[in-house]
Amino acid sequence: MLSVLVFDADEPMDLTITLSSLVAGVVEGVLREVVVVEPQGEAALKVADHAGCSVHSRAELGHTPLALKGDWLILMRAGDRLPANWPERATRHGEDQSRAKTPRGGRFVLPTREARGWRRWLARRQSAYLVPKAHAMSRLSAGAPWQGVAKGIGLDRLADREA
Repeated sequence: MLSVLVFDADEPMDLTITLSSLVAGVVEGVLREVVVVEPQGEAALKVADHAGCSVHSRAELGHTPLALKGDWLILMRAGDRLPANWPERATRHGEDQSRAKTPRGGRFVLPTREARGWRRWLARRQSAYLVPKAHAMSRLSAGAPWQGVAKGIGLDRLADREA
């Protein structure tokens, strides 16, 4: 089971875009909870509340890691959208890693949204990270930025496999 941590929720529309991409995980029974970390502004807080998300500060997350329900965490930025088949990819990765002696994390490469046309090929690709809860919580409690939580653990690119 998974929990999702959404960071940098400044704009309500960005948060809405991200939450809409998570619906597939709820429908498939893979996603247990969504936590919005330190939303900025009343409007973003209302969106999180209406969607049934938990809201926590970074300090609260560092002190209560066991309160998160999922064994694996997806960390992403508000405004980013996971691919349509992300629940299947995340579930397959978690099952594969449950048999591994030292589990590896995963990385979803997300489409760029800022750049248009040929500039998108030069733009830096955004990522969402799938990491074991214990690793993520130790990095967050040590003060790592959310993008740095996946450091110190091997990452596999979570892409479609040929059937």
